Amino acid sequence: MQQSRTAVWLAGVIAPAAAVAQTVNLPTLDCTVDFASLQAVVQALPGAERGEDGGFVTVKLAEPDVWRVEYGFTTRWHPAYPAATIRTFRKQVTGVWTAQSKVCGYGSADQLSALMAEMKSGDKKLTDASRDEVERGKQSRSPLAPPH
Repeated sequence: MQQSRTAVWLAGVIAPAAAVAQTVNLPTLDCTVDFASLQAVVQALPGAERGEDGGFVTVKLAEPDVWRVEYGFTTRWHPAYPAATIRTFRKQVTGVWTAQSKVCGYGSADQLSALMAEMKSGDKKLTDASRDEVERGKQSRSPLAPPH
C-alpha cells in the first residue's frame, strides 16, 4: 500500500513539473509592431546577447538547459529586408531540443515566402539533429545505467 501511495505522490509532482517546463511563457514576436520599433524593443531586453550573422542583426536570450530564443532582423542588403524572425528552441522531457520559427515581413511577399521556407527547413534539420544526438546517447549507455 505504501508503494502505491508513493507512486501516486510522485506522479502528482513530476507531471506538473514537466507541464510547467513546457508551458513557460517564452519571448515572442509581435508582427503588429513596425520593424524599427520591434528591433528596438527586442534589443533592449535584459540579458540579450547582440550580434550579426549572415545578413541578420541577431539577439539571443536563454534559460540554459530549458529554452533559448534567437531573434533575427534582416540588414539592408538581405533580399527579404525588412523582416524579423524568431527561432525558439525548447528542451523536451525526452532531452530533444525542438526548433520552431516565426517570421514577420514588411517588404516583398516573394522574399518573405523564401525566408519562411528557409526557416522552417532549418527548424526541421535542427530538431532532427537533436533527436539523432539523443538516440545516439541512449544507444551508448549501458542498459543498467539510470536514465539521464
